[in-house]
Amino acid sequence: MTMVHIATKAISRKAGQSAVACAAYRAGDVLDDAKYGKTHDYSKKSGVMSSDIVLPFSLKALGVSVDRETLWNTAEAAETRSDSRVAREWLINLPYELDEYDRHQLAINFAQKLCDDMDVIADVCIHRPVMKLPFDPNVPPSSKYLREGEENPDPRNFHAHILVTTRAPTIGPNKTLAFDPKLKTPFEWSNKKRKAHDLPSSMQEIKRIREMWVDTANKVLAEYHLPLMDARSYKDQGLDQQPTIKMGVEATAMERRGITTEKGNTNRAIKARNNLVADNHIKQEADNERRISALRKGLAWATEKNARLPGSIGGTKQRADFAKQLSGSSEPHITYCTEQNNRTAIRVDDTKRCVEDAKSGIAWAAKRCENLPKRCDDTKQRIDDTKQAIEGITEAIGKSNIEINKATERSARPAPNPFDDAARRARAARLDRQEGRIDRDTRANRYEDERIFEYVERMKLHLAMRLIQRHRDDMAIRWAQGETADDAPDKFDQRQVALLNEFAQHHGIEDHDKAVEFTAHLRQVAKRFDHTLVENNKAIIKLLRDPNAEREQYLALTKHFTDFRDNIDQKRAAFNSSIIDKLGGSAGEVGRMTRDTMSSFSYIEELMDYINQDNCPAEARDVAKEHLADTLDKTCQQFKFALRDVNSLPTTQRKTYSEALKATLETFTEQYGKDLSEGQHKALQGGLESYQYQVNKAHSPSRGFSP
Repeated sequence: MTMVHIATKAISRKAGQSAVACAAYRAGDVLDDAKYGKTHDYSKKSGVMSSDIVLPFSLKALGVSVDRETLWNTAEAAETRSDSRVAREWLINLPYELDEYDRHQLAINFAQKLCDDMDVIADVCIHRPVMKLPFDPNVPPSSKYLREGEENPDPRNFHAHILVTTRAPTIGPNKTLAFDPKLKTPFEWSNKKRKAHDLPSSMQEIKRIREMWVDTANKVLAEYHLPLMDARSYKDQGLDQQPTIKMGVEATAMERRGITTEKGNTNRAIKARNNLVADNHIKQEADNERRISALRKGLAWATEKNARLPGSIGGTKQRADFAKQLSGSSEPHITYCTEQNNRTAIRVDDTKRCVEDAKSGIAWAAKRCENLPKRCDDTKQRIDDTKQAIEGITEAIGKSNIEINKATERSARPAPNPFDDAARRARAARLDRQEGRIDRDTRANRYEDERIFEYVERMKLHLAMRLIQRHRDDMAIRWAQGETADDAPDKFDQRQVALLNEFAQHHGIEDHDKAVEFTAHLRQVAKRFDHTLVENNKAIIKLLRDPNAEREQYLALTKHFTDFRDNIDQKRAAFNSSIIDKLGGSAGEVGRMTRDTMSSFSYIEELMDYINQDNCPAEARDVAKEHLADTLDKTCQQFKFALRDVNSLPTTQRKTYSEALKATLETFTEQYGKDLSEGQHKALQGGLESYQYQVNKAHSPSRGFSP
């Protein structure tokens, strides 16, 4: 959503203001002030893109035209009180997404609506943000350069100052412009007078004009399919966002210079709170989507089960019919088994009677043997035979008992039933247990997979948010405010932000996609964090997750070079101090730069030796390469400024330092000329040209008259 900003204020004599001066400043013009006898010259003001006078259609139809100086001198002359309101300003913020032509047309169209609505004349001046050059300690203070610790304004701050009259215009003789001294526009009336004329209050009128501006701008934004403005407050929009307070000119200027203010702290706290609410809103949306996804999966599962239910019911009915069929076919088998049991019982009774008869025969035979001694041998033989027969009968009886017991057991058992088969039931129970265990394992694995997937998605959103918001104050260390890595260990330092910038540029990841809403853009970036990207960029992923751990690891790896650099810096400082007397004195800043150039050879050689050592950590050698490039660039700049100012030294020091500089420059060019960039060569050449110009100027004859 494009930012909505429209504000109004009165230009009043009570505040020491002049309509002519205000118009000249906003238009960057030169205007003569007839009332105060002054000329207001703001022609050197930068940032003014256009300035136009807009008349109501009632005056345009009459062919009236007026210039800026005449308009505001006439407006001043119409006011007689010392505390009169001589003009009113409307300040609107123009959408930076539009080009210069569309912004100009939008401002003119809105001013035209104001003129026709209020019956006033408008002076429309469009300003752009004035960007200054970066701070340079070697450049004298200038309005073109930032101060130390100062920041540039927001580059999107295109805005229009619409200065309108407080009285309705009238036409005098010869179509000259005039204002009725007795007729103020209704907008300038008090609330009491407005109420007496059945008009809404001033606050309601401002809200109406605000809505008129939003409607005018949205028509243009809609043509280009850009986010529209919303005139409603955060509360009316249903957003849990707190508006920031107005900073004002003084507080804004102090903040840009790196000076913290109470208003700035308040706004930073409000922004931090709004960001936290927005982050929580994103997390809540992610949780809601996760719950919706789970509900959809559950609904799909239930739908699938319901679709299978008719088939299950049909299978159950089929199995019931089959069971009835089996039950009917088993009745003949049950009848046959019953008949066999009855026959077995009859055979058992017959066997018992035979045994009783055998016992009676044995007793009769023994009695007869007592009366027949002569036939003892024959009887004995028959007894033996009988014993054998008895043993056979006993064995038969034993076998019969076994058969009787088996028959009895069979008769005691219930009739066999195919549904009571123990093996089948055991197999079915085992299969049910296995199926239940498989279902439980499947549900547990699915839950674990879903939990891991949700965690991965949350982590991807977290990494994507930290990547696209890496430049924000709550993500990056604010060096301009004096914040350090110790104060904010979880924030990115400058090196880490540069690494993330390179990573985002390489993968085409934008900080903010203007074509989509922030949440949608965040999800698009999160999708980029697939398995391949994470595997190939583990160092960046570690940096996004824990900047402090990555910083500590980097410092540990580069500490070897830091110690080495401190050592060679000490040796260089000692060498510079030892040659001061040989050169004839310290010679101020020129002398310091000259001595640095003279000691640069051994310093650069030691850096190169360090870079070529394979036993040093790769990260330490990379830092050494950067330091070597900075040293070469700094040395070239020192040559440039030392050669430029060496001729300003006293005569006793000028010769020794000039000769030392020229000899050092010649050797430096021979050794490192092929390693220097085009800009560094230009710096050396510029220093030589400045030096030669000073020498020629000192030896050129005077053009004055001879005595």
